[in-house]
Amino acid sequence: MHENTHNYQKPIPVRTHWTVWICRNQVFAFFVLTFVFSWSIYLVAGLSEFSNQTVLSRVLLIAAFGPSLSAILISTVNSSQSATPMSGKRIVLFLLIFVFGAAIEWLDHILWRHQIDAHLIITDAILITLAAVVISSLYSNRQGVRDMITPITHWRVGIIWYFIALGLWPLIILAGNAMAQSLNMTISSSPPWPNRPILFVIAESFLWYFLFGGPLNEEPGWRGFAMPRLQRQFSPLVTSVILGALWGLWHVPLHLLGVYYGGAWGAIIRIQEIPRTILFTWIYNRTKGSLLIALLFHTAINTTSLFLPRSFSIVLVICTLIAAIVVIAEKMWKYPQALRFTK
Repeated sequence: MHENTHNYQKPIPVRTHWTVWICRNQVFAFFVLTFVFSWSIYLVAGLSEFSNQTVLSRVLLIAAFGPSLSAILISTVNSSQSATPMSGKRIVLFLLIFVFGAAIEWLDHILWRHQIDAHLIITDAILITLAAVVISSLYSNRQGVRDMITPITHWRVGIIWYFIALGLWPLIILAGNAMAQSLNMTISSSPPWPNRPILFVIAESFLWYFLFGGPLNEEPGWRGFAMPRLQRQFSPLVTSVILGALWGLWHVPLHLLGVYYGGAWGAIIRIQEIPRTILFTWIYNRTKGSLLIALLFHTAINTTSLFLPRSFSIVLVICTLIAAIVVIAEKMWKYPQALRFTK
């Protein structure tokens, strides 16, 4: 018998009570999932003993993938498409990123003379896999995931934004150090680096930080997922305060665990994430949602911390002043008439 194929429809994914709730409360679910994922690993790491401190740092960086993984998961749940096999393009991109990431990790171990053991190899493999998963999501079979990750490829912005992304934070640190010295204030000790050509070490460190040291771990979540959704409801200023406060809170366990300086009192410095988030929002909106520029800005911040000492209090003051100027110049308290690049 001849079948009538004209009325055939693809099966619609069945949504459970939880998936419906997540779809209706995407931003809230994102923050909950991000904190649960990251803080759980922070807690386990804090209660464990590591003879190899490099392994501890890698475990904490796995935890730092909480924002990106949570955003990908929620975007997947929110998709109305049925699951299909992974595309060939995604498999190829995953393998390319995995091999490239493995090469960067190997070079990093050689340059910084890390103690390599079985535990480090395992944590490295997990870290490299997570980076490959995030980037290869460019070819996800879920439209929502692709929409969130695709701004990584949004590179056609004015050259000035590349200078701002790469140079603004080092200039803030250098200006802060100059002011601190003139006021006889304390500056952190100079970080040590390998006895290799400095430009080569900086380039390797920049690539390593981009892939594993925070930006790729976090930005697809904070800026790629949460920011555009928050800006549908709030002004850029309010969005920045909300996101900055939660971003700072997310870091607090690292102070309590002694990974960052100062313990509980040192955690107060996380208030810096609010003015820094204002700068991120400004850059993101001005580049029409370029996740690439946000990633470069985050990478520049983290790489700078590896090479330059600083006066934390002066840097906080300078960053806050610049953020205030940006708020006034951009009138960030006003709800923009149209953010067409938001998803």
